[in-house]
Amino acid sequence: MSQKPVLLFVDDEERIVKLLKIMFRAEYEVHTALSGADALAIMETVDVDVIASDQRMPNMTGIELLSQVRERWPSTVRVLLTGYSDLVAIIGAVNEGEVFRFLNKPWNQQELRSVITEAVDVARGQRKLESAIPPVWQAAEPPAGDSFDSQPQFSIGSQLLAIDGVESDRQSVLEMFTRDYNVRGAASIREGLEIVRQEQIGVIVINAELEGTDVSELLAQIADSDPAITVVAMTANPNSDTIIKLINRGKIYRFAIKPLSPNLFRLAVNTAMREHHRRLADPRVIRRRMQRGAEGEDPDNAIYESFVQGLSRFTKVD
Repeated sequence: MSQKPVLLFVDDEERIVKLLKIMFRAEYEVHTALSGADALAIMETVDVDVIASDQRMPNMTGIELLSQVRERWPSTVRVLLTGYSDLVAIIGAVNEGEVFRFLNKPWNQQELRSVITEAVDVARGQRKLESAIPPVWQAAEPPAGDSFDSQPQFSIGSQLLAIDGVESDRQSVLEMFTRDYNVRGAASIREGLEIVRQEQIGVIVINAELEGTDVSELLAQIADSDPAITVVAMTANPNSDTIIKLINRGKIYRFAIKPLSPNLFRLAVNTAMREHHRRLADPRVIRRRMQRGAEGEDPDNAIYESFVQGLSRFTKVD
């Protein structure tokens, strides 16, 4: 592993990658590419910690590039930079590229530096984890000719929680996964938080339009309190700004549009549960949970109190 973290910036405008190289070359080993094909060629020969790509490029879009990187080099953390709020691209960013962050151009330099620093930390932690633990979670696709219905699921311990005020939609999600996991349902934020407090939740499926609340703030509280939990957000009214905030602030793992496509949604949730179990093996997550115990707090109550305090400004959960 290089002494300096390795960055790869991809943009078809040469002046942009030159500027980015100037910004980061003092602290990082910086590589640049003017196309997706050039970026993949660099990835073949260099262990890249973080790749940040523009979306709109000829021949290969940023999402197409980051999707290939996710499949071939999953430890490389992916960031998308774009000057366009393209809804299809944004949804693809989270579902296909599993982007760590989505940043608009022109970017804020302080924000970009902060995102790169955090992404590098995640990438290096991931590499250490994968070198020490067998990557049993990496099989995100079923074998050819097989289906997820016949694949063993990570059903031990962790549960699936569906939070949706629309009863028919909530029940549909629960029925979809009742054979695979222990499933719980909640019609409100308060009810959902109470379940999180009492149960070991692995994946939360949540309506992004719940109680007129800024759900990204709720999810940020969840990610801060227990980063092992993964989130699949869904909505019947997708909006670019909302999804970007869900990615950047709420740190969602997948996004779905209602009415749900059963096959695609099952794939999203099953992949999210695998990611949850991968996170459970992360020493950083373990240390956070142990720290709560060392401070003499009941971890579940600590999570709940954190939620209540953080959310009290825009929803009643007291």
